[in-house]
Amino acid sequence: MNNENIVMDAIYKRRSIRNFDETKNVEKEKITKLLKAAMAAPSACNIQPWDFIVLTKKTVVDKIKNTTGDNKNYNPVTIIVICGNNKHIPWKDHGIIDCTAAMENILIAAPTMGLGTLVIGGFEKDKIIEFLEIPEEIEPICLIYIGYPKEEKNPRTKYLDEAVHWEKFDNKRKQDPRPGNIIVFGPDSSL
Repeated sequence: MNNENIVMDAIYKRRSIRNFDETKNVEKEKITKLLKAAMAAPSACNIQPWDFIVLTKKTVVDKIKNTTGDNKNYNPVTIIVICGNNKHIPWKDHGIIDCTAAMENILIAAPTMGLGTLVIGGFEKDKIIEFLEIPEEIEPICLIYIGYPKEEKNPRTKYLDEAVHWEKFDNKRKQDPRPGNIIVFGPDSSL
């Protein structure tokens, strides 16, 4: 397999996993590999404005899950909290773009190690800050649920010609909800 296919296969294998094997812990070596992948991400001015809080104790994982509304019903064995650190950022945006680039590296690397992931962006930020004793200049950006998947999903792309505009935005094009939108079409639409 050539390098292009290896990379594209890894990207297409990234799927949102919502059912994890609670009997299998994620090995520290694999977590470290995921963090190394995250920190290989680009960042503005190479500031690297990220901090990662790794949660593996069930009591802490459960406490954090309970801040996520409906997402508390999923069963990860590990959570990585990606935080943006304003300490060295003159424009004080918590490096959100840089942190999401680091997040995507984790999401792509995980399936190559047999792991599944789910990104959680909706959570009670104040509670996360309090529970994890996060200082004022640090902002939780997202949670990544991680574990060994108990569900299997086929690799895929969600490419749509309707989402691509050449040379300028096509204002005449109808903008329907995208296929797989679980808010509009329900949770089974994303399978």
